[in-house]
Amino acid sequence: MKVKNFYREFGKRLKQLRLQTGMSQEELAERVGVAHKTVSYWENAHNPVTLSKIPLIADALNVPVYKLFVFFDIEEKTADKDYIELLQTITVEEINRLFNVVKEFQKIK
Repeated sequence: MKVKNFYREFGKRLKQLRLQTGMSQEELAERVGVAHKTVSYWENAHNPVTLSKIPLIADALNVPVYKLFVFFDIEEKTADKDYIELLQTITVEEINRLFNVVKEFQKIK
């Protein structure tokens, strides 16, 4: 997945989760501590989300961090349990490492 596509998919997923909770951009922004335009920029892939905001976003949406990065539907009944368990155990440090890898790939362009 190209970096631009990653940001686009993340933005779509963020919007999807936000709407599922019935939360406005303004409400999410307030809970995360950013301007409401920032949430709009994230959702429209104009600006990438900062790593420090990931846990705050997940907390505000009341979802585990990994759900922010699941860009496809997982049916827990049919999905591989090991895969779901792995996603549920991702730490902030591991997310930071993942983003560092993505940043390095951006430099290769």
